[in-house]
Amino acid sequence: MTFSLTTRKLNQIAKGENYPFSTIDLERLAISRRALLQYLESEERSLIYGIDTGFGPHAFQNNEDRLENQLSLVYHLSVASDKHSLRHEEARAVLAARIHSLCQGGSGISTNTLALLSELLRLDCIPLIPERGSLSASGDLIPLAAIALALIGESEWTGKNKSFGPTLKNGKTSKIEGLPLELAPKEALSLTNGTSFTTALLSLQVELSSHLLSHTIEFLKILFRFHAVYADAFLPALHETKLHKGPVLIAKELYSIAKANSKSKQPGERVQDIYSIRCLPHILGSIMDEIISIRETVENELNSLSDNPVFIESENRYVEGGNFYASHVSFAADRLQNSLAVLATWSERFIQYLYTPSENKEFNLMLSPEPGKYAGLSGLGLLATHLTAEIRRDSMPGSVQSLSSNGGNQDIVPMGAISVLRNRRTLDSLTSILSILGYSIFQAGHLKGIDLSTHQAFVGVRGLDVDRSLKEELKTIEKNLGI
Repeated sequence: MTFSLTTRKLNQIAKGENYPFSTIDLERLAISRRALLQYLESEERSLIYGIDTGFGPHAFQNNEDRLENQLSLVYHLSVASDKHSLRHEEARAVLAARIHSLCQGGSGISTNTLALLSELLRLDCIPLIPERGSLSASGDLIPLAAIALALIGESEWTGKNKSFGPTLKNGKTSKIEGLPLELAPKEALSLTNGTSFTTALLSLQVELSSHLLSHTIEFLKILFRFHAVYADAFLPALHETKLHKGPVLIAKELYSIAKANSKSKQPGERVQDIYSIRCLPHILGSIMDEIISIRETVENELNSLSDNPVFIESENRYVEGGNFYASHVSFAADRLQNSLAVLATWSERFIQYLYTPSENKEFNLMLSPEPGKYAGLSGLGLLATHLTAEIRRDSMPGSVQSLSSNGGNQDIVPMGAISVLRNRRTLDSLTSILSILGYSIFQAGHLKGIDLSTHQAFVGVRGLDVDRSLKEELKTIEKNLGI
């Protein structure tokens, strides 16, 4: 069996690890390949979509030249501008995800073609993959066509060895044996007719989201050591009365710290904290549960065969359907955006709580060293609010934005590609918001005379004693957190 690809492993491959090509079940691949070759050599004229016919609305047309047919697919999809391309790590993830899907067997692609794809990944010679053009149905057609275009030697490249790739337009020859390649019947179709663009990007986003949530919890552990809250709200037994795992896990992370510095109830004072504190296990716990659930959906899709048509061994034939349809990951991408929007909203509210003495009863207005004389973190608060509002504005689900296209052939599409591109913008903004939250907690400690600079997140960070630019502080925190 081919190994199971996780979001964590794909993230590692995106950062430079190799795809474990040695784990591929070659016999599984050979079965569908042999069936395809037998069909191509036979006189039978039952016609298989995309091998004997045109594509999409042109599927009625019998195409006698099967090799030209594959080039037609690649060329008509090679339309997106290079100025809107994936980041290098994202492109590596897409290539690896496409390799892995093809390795499930059933696509009829040759082991030689798969080996070439794996070699591109190993050498870090990665096709420049456009961001735009996918409807996440009939596969992520336009982005994935860049992989097929690379194999025939007509692609731009990214990566440390991009000069290895053939770029026939300027006369260079390939340094990779086997390139450029003549795509055999169905191979271009197998490369493009999949969900690997949408799924790979969402996979990376799941990992980053989990990373950001973990750092949020660590920031709270730091804060609660010197800022008292009512600890009962974090009692694990309280959260075990509801049948959700996330809130219990969050409570277990924070309860002992909160209890050691818990508020005591005083006559005439509020006996419960505001929702952004009291309901914190439910807020962050529900986000944790969503990320776990979304990861499961993504990993199911990563390890699926997304193609059309596919060889079904029990039927001993290629069957046409809609395995290229990215509905599950489109829904999952929208769920992740909603979770990130809630995390951004909670973070911004918590930042404003720290800045408001009438709420926290402890820290100076805007965490200023001298309110009135110095503005303190006012600018950071404004930026956090702007970024949060922008994230919330962008939270319209992409999966409901279906538009009929392709001569009416694609009459309903999941549009997950626009969701993952939006999620990418959201994660960039959320990273900034969480760096503001981190610095706010650092400054809160600084005002109380607590040195937090030995904590990993705050190495090289300085407290604010007089107004100055804080851009470098935020950059330092992001670098320390590895985001």
